[in-house]
Amino acid sequence: MAPIVSLLKTVLESIAEVFVLCLAGYVLARRGVLDRNAQKLINRVNVSLFTPSLLFSKVAFFLSPAKLRELWVIPIVFVITTGVSMFAAYSLAMVMRLQKSQRNFAIAAAMFMNSNSLPIALMQSLAVTVPDMRWGPDDNKDAVLGRALTYLVLYSVFGMVLRWSYGVRLLASADPDAHEEPLRDEASPLLSADETAFPNSQEEEHILRHEPSTLSAHTDGSATIGRSPHGTLVHLPPAEQTCYGDTSGSGMLSDTDDDDTDSAYPLRRPVAEPTFSLRQSRLRRAGNRVRRAWSALCEFMTAPLWAALASLLVACIQPLQHLLDEHVETLKGAVTMAGQCSVPLTLVVLGAYFYNPPDESSNQALPYYKAPAQRRGLFDSVKACFSKSATDVSVAEAPSSTPRPGETRTVVVAILSRMVITPLVLIPVLILCTKYRIEEVFSDPVFVVCNVLLITSPPALTLAQITQAASGDAFERLISRTIFWAYCLVTPPSTIIFVVVGLLIAKV
Repeated sequence: MAPIVSLLKTVLESIAEVFVLCLAGYVLARRGVLDRNAQKLINRVNVSLFTPSLLFSKVAFFLSPAKLRELWVIPIVFVITTGVSMFAAYSLAMVMRLQKSQRNFAIAAAMFMNSNSLPIALMQSLAVTVPDMRWGPDDNKDAVLGRALTYLVLYSVFGMVLRWSYGVRLLASADPDAHEEPLRDEASPLLSADETAFPNSQEEEHILRHEPSTLSAHTDGSATIGRSPHGTLVHLPPAEQTCYGDTSGSGMLSDTDDDDTDSAYPLRRPVAEPTFSLRQSRLRRAGNRVRRAWSALCEFMTAPLWAALASLLVACIQPLQHLLDEHVETLKGAVTMAGQCSVPLTLVVLGAYFYNPPDESSNQALPYYKAPAQRRGLFDSVKACFSKSATDVSVAEAPSSTPRPGETRTVVVAILSRMVITPLVLIPVLILCTKYRIEEVFSDPVFVVCNVLLITSPPALTLAQITQAASGDAFERLISRTIFWAYCLVTPPSTIIFVVVGLLIAKV
């Protein structure tokens, strides 16, 4: 009973830390300190500096080629867990008929589990309080905690790389019909920049696109000079032969005629010799391809991805890792200190998402009226009669401040696929792998419990940063509701149940 009480205390303390920082962000947003612009600016700084520092400090100074060779099974487990979560979220989203953006959000929330704050805090508590976590008689608490951090950091590295590569692309795709007509106020222009008051007809557009010159000659000698106000073409009669045109001689043409002929038939001019040789043109094409590939790579890569790539290079090059770790301690300390700011800033901005400020433009914009043919129940009618805003004409909120249809279903799909369906599918597989010892590391109770925690972990808190970087404020309500329901209601009981299950699996 004592280990369960200690475990419950650890879970509640971890959730309380998240709640306190989110509450601080909510209070700051309510007082006007963290407005929308400040939230975007903090997220931009966090994604550009603090999150790459966190990723670099965890990987560059901790991993080594020997550890990567010993724990080759962890990438396989990570890929299987991510794939099952993705398939479960996609299937549920199709059954629930979610929109494309909501389906992508549910898939991202299911794929990207919390592999940092909550699992590390739980493993620190379990290493001290649960004696069954030891691997053999010579094992101790420090070794247990060291192995737990090794496993969790590896999972965290793979998770961060996937989040900031595929996750950003996944959340950046919007619905095909998401570009709705914005509300116009009295200050909005009647015509946008790409609209014209009197558009051309189809015949006029065809003439403007295909007419090579002002005059086009026909076979009968007539010429087309323009169009009438009714849209029909105006044909001029054949030009009469002048007297000096007949007596000038068959082979005599003036310089003016030559110039006119050249201007009327530009294709008859002599073709200029190419200025580049074949080799130079090939080199130029190759250079253009390299530049396009580099531009595509730079567009795909983000600051955390560059940090992950640099950290893996440092971890695999032992002399460089030793140099940065032992002889450049100032740089190491600065990067570590900057990385420690990432998670607190994420939680503060996440708490600010819960506050919805009043619309300041409501006094200037035209009112938005509800449709009169809307049905109401008895309770809604009575509530509308006694509300402060009850007037002769009922004025509704702007559509942007109302929740989009399908938000609740999206939250349900994200939580069910991440914390219910994925554990039900993968825990039996983990039991079989532990029972038959397909790899030596499966006999380590720490490894088994770490996998159980990651399989059943709630969505990652860094989803707030990813959604802000990928699509701005489009997912603010979804991420706030998902984090609230996942961490405040589902995580405490599910964590206790699944940790006990993990300890029982380790004894198999």
